[in-house]
Amino acid sequence: NTPKHIEIFRALGVSPPNYAHIPLILNRDGSKMSKRDAGAAVSTYIEQGYAPEAVRNYLCLLGWSPKDNREKIDIDEVVKLFELEKINRRNAAFDLDKCFWLNGQYVAQMSLDRFIELARPFLEKAKIDISNEKYLREVLAIVKEKIKLFKDVPEWTSYFFTEDYEFDSFFTENYEFDSEAVQKVFDKSEAVSRLKALHEEFAKVDKWDFQTLESALKSLAQKLGCKTGDLVHPARVAVSGRSVGPSLYHMLEVMGKERVLKRFDRMIAQLGAK
Repeated sequence: NTPKHIEIFRALGVSPPNYAHIPLILNRDGSKMSKRDAGAAVSTYIEQGYAPEAVRNYLCLLGWSPKDNREKIDIDEVVKLFELEKINRRNAAFDLDKCFWLNGQYVAQMSLDRFIELARPFLEKAKIDISNEKYLREVLAIVKEKIKLFKDVPEWTSYFFTEDYEFDSFFTENYEFDSEAVQKVFDKSEAVSRLKALHEEFAKVDKWDFQTLESALKSLAQKLGCKTGDLVHPARVAVSGRSVGPSLYHMLEVMGKERVLKRFDRMIAQLGAK
């Protein structure tokens, strides 16, 4: 369309600007990328929760590179290094997986303040009460390493902010196990008694921090003659409803003693009702 644009400028009596074109952007299969293809719509990145700086970084590398094999490069450096003569002549292939990977690098390395800024809209959309800024900061600090897309933040954090959290399909109406991962944790006959023992041990803890909690749990495991995991996994499920998550000891510290012991009580009561 460039020749047409030039003629329009001339018809209007205006000198046309100098034009430069980057190569075509193709799909991975070599077909020409259209607005209907995956990754073509800006709304996709907004809805999925990509970091804007990561997407911008990836787009800058389509048809151009800094020639030193770097893939993560700040926009200020792109501006400094960019030269029109270094535009590749070959068509560029758009790889959404590569963009996803690069986004993960940005999320992992970004400051906590920036992480909170980008996570906040997704938490608000999920109607999670994040009015306690100090608590929000503590929660996001320990889940940050788990996040690749910001749309996943509510799933990783919701149980921190409510007592009405789900148990990975843990209980049906009759308190039957319904999730293989969670079932494996509490299908052992000693699981409830161990959780009770851990409750008693934690109730005696005065300094509620992750080092003290880790030491108390490991000492109890040694006393009971069981593996550390035999206490870690029931504790995790009891306080979060999940079989995976951030470091248990940091999670317990952030939740606080009162909340943790109450959740232990609830789990013990529910299992005792079976």
